[in-house]
Amino acid sequence: MNQPILQTIDLSKRFPLRPLPFSPARGWIHAVQEVSLEIRRGESVGLVGESGCGKSTLSRLLCKLLEPSDGKILFRGEEISRLRSGSLKEFRRRVQLIFQDPMASLNPLMRIGQIIAEPMQIHRLIANREVRQRVHGLMEEVGLDPALENRFPHMLSGGQKQRVGIARALSLEPELLICDEPVSSLDLSVGAQILRLLSDLQRKKSVALFFISHNLATVSAVADRVLVMKEGRIIEEGANPDLFRQPAHPYTQLLVKLAFQTL
Repeated sequence: MNQPILQTIDLSKRFPLRPLPFSPARGWIHAVQEVSLEIRRGESVGLVGESGCGKSTLSRLLCKLLEPSDGKILFRGEEISRLRSGSLKEFRRRVQLIFQDPMASLNPLMRIGQIIAEPMQIHRLIANREVRQRVHGLMEEVGLDPALENRFPHMLSGGQKQRVGIARALSLEPELLICDEPVSSLDLSVGAQILRLLSDLQRKKSVALFFISHNLATVSAVADRVLVMKEGRIIEEGANPDLFRQPAHPYTQLLVKLAFQTL
């Protein structure tokens, strides 16, 4: 049986509500509440929900950019809160995040080739003499002309910048790609190209994909299985396209109606 590469058990995250910085907390914002999920090797899982429901917070918990308030996150069966030194560095390599805003996630002072090469150099994956060839290969793989390697991010289009972010993530040969609204800042035609690219790469490399979006139609194009989030909780889960044909929860029914009423 295909074992989960990543699993959460009753995962929760709350933030203190303070009227002023450093003042005592007057309450709590419950961003993620008792979320349990599994992502298996080579599987594409979609997470959908309205803005502010906790999707991005969950993505940052899974990448260990945030620490949970309660619950557990397991990677290859090991709780990630216990990872130290070399094991933590390996986790950072194997789980990569593609951000919503490509410009905000790229260093504006670095050239494209440097941005893609930097993770490989930090993790010492290949010899220095091979880095440039590997960068060119990654650029071609995501549909970028290697001649762009000396350009800065502001010189590229939105779609090109997002392809740079994908190439950077792929440079570490991850087992799980977490995509946090990767096409929401792009126009429809460019977003569709990025979706096809992610789907093709996921199948070609057998990498697990956790795709987050507020748009159910977008998720339906890439996910094998779909989770629906509302107010920090997973309220429904189902296979694609079964969930879209027969949604059980009233909130999911509303999302399906809004997403596909014009199709």
